[in-house]
Amino acid sequence: MADEGRRDPYVGYNFRMEVDGVEVAGFREITGLKMTTEVVEYFDGDDVNTTVKKIPGITSYANVTCKRGISEGIDLYEWCKNINDQSREIERKDITINFLDSAGEPQKTYTLYEAWPCGYSISDFNASENALGMEEIEFVIEYFEVED
Repeated sequence: MADEGRRDPYVGYNFRMEVDGVEVAGFREITGLKMTTEVVEYFDGDDVNTTVKKIPGITSYANVTCKRGISEGIDLYEWCKNINDQSREIERKDITINFLDSAGEPQKTYTLYEAWPCGYSISDFNASENALGMEEIEFVIEYFEVED
């Protein structure tokens, strides 16, 4: 008999990505979703202990890299290109990554706030290889939140 309390982990290939609420087609890989808080060490001069105290410092968020097969549309490239226009205005957008269960229903949501592209590249063109052409976009984010 199956254990009713068992919850299997979600598979890593089952996700969808949206930029400002609009689904973006078929990313193969999303990496770099990482938060790090610096540790600030201090010593209290009148403390009888000789141990260093530690408190949280500044929290930073890593850049997030998204890879997908090259396909129709250049919306993300245009967003990247606009960063380099004369005005240098940064168009910040929120990115949502929905982690899906085996039925395709969202189970966990990662929202990346104030994102903007800081890098764009495509894979090498090589006629001697049987590989997909890949597009890679790197995003700067201010912070992210996770919802169950």
